[in-house]
Amino acid sequence: MIDKSYNYLPILAISTAEMSALEQLPDKDKNLLLPLFPLKGWVSSKTLDKTISRIELSIGSRPWIADIDSDFVLKNKKYLADPDSQRAVFKEVHTLLNPKNGYENWVKYITKLDDTVLPTLQTDSLEQISQQVHSLSSLNRGLVVRLKIKKDGADKINTIIRTLSENKIKDLLILLDFEDIKRNDVLQSEQYGMLVSRLSNFLPNAIFSISASSFPSSFSGTYRGELPIYERQLHTTVCKLCEKVRVIYSDRGSARANKTSGGGGLPPARIDYPLKNDWRYVRKEFQDSSNVPELERHTMYKEAAKEIVKSDYWNPNLRLWGVQMIEKTAELRDKYCITSANRATAVRINIHLYQQLHYLCDFDVLDTEEDWED
Repeated sequence: MIDKSYNYLPILAISTAEMSALEQLPDKDKNLLLPLFPLKGWVSSKTLDKTISRIELSIGSRPWIADIDSDFVLKNKKYLADPDSQRAVFKEVHTLLNPKNGYENWVKYITKLDDTVLPTLQTDSLEQISQQVHSLSSLNRGLVVRLKIKKDGADKINTIIRTLSENKIKDLLILLDFEDIKRNDVLQSEQYGMLVSRLSNFLPNAIFSISASSFPSSFSGTYRGELPIYERQLHTTVCKLCEKVRVIYSDRGSARANKTSGGGGLPPARIDYPLKNDWRYVRKEFQDSSNVPELERHTMYKEAAKEIVKSDYWNPNLRLWGVQMIEKTAELRDKYCITSANRATAVRINIHLYQQLHYLCDFDVLDTEEDWED
């Protein structure tokens, strides 16, 4: 059963940064969000069960949504060229993408997972979509349908919606995924609001969610700054245009929807501080990114952290893991502070998740203090 009381549905990648950020959220806050995980291999693990174990470590026994990260397989040139030379987890995920008999491999896989795991309808092939809808909905866990608005054509979306309507699916969440967006997408909010209203007319029992990411792919040429969170603006505008429809906020947890490969050398020492409506950041360049001594790396992260802690937007009353990590880094207290881009990303995502989860709340009256360990 999909609970209407959730107010945040982040789509989180299976990566060390995202998993750590979620794991370090206070337990009482994990109860309030419903994350979606596109399944793929965990780090260098050989089997998909290690991915499930890592998800459970981060979220506990709480409900979460399972999807498939098709790029993990379909954009892996080494696997496609020689499948037998790669880890078994690639074949495992590839098998789940097989559309035969209404994605029967995916249905069987989901069935074996805990009842708290909500299935996502697979829509790369629509040949036997009605069979898949029936199979997944018969699990009585609810059904999530993720529409990629910029990739899925009108005919495809119409077929999916018509099938859901004909099958009278009631426990349903429609996720409109805009992936990476810019300001221009926010300017088109009115037409997106109309789309949600039309879909709601066809599926009156459905819950809806708007998801996007406007986190930039590059910070080059800048030292400090602030960046608007356009996905929050998009959600707010759409909600105003269809007030009678339940629309849950969704984003990528302050990560990009489509990951970009980094350039050569070590990325500059950058620490981000998420607020409710924008991201603030301080960025320090290394003298030679191809050869960065450990002392210089630690010093640059320390300087970035000190600048953030002294800023007027810093909130010392927000006692989150990510906030305390920035404080530790400003003092260069121990080896567990921020000393890499990956750890800085985990810190940003941890704070961002909390900010968006409590978007309408006054932080001064919230209890964020909770024991945590490195």
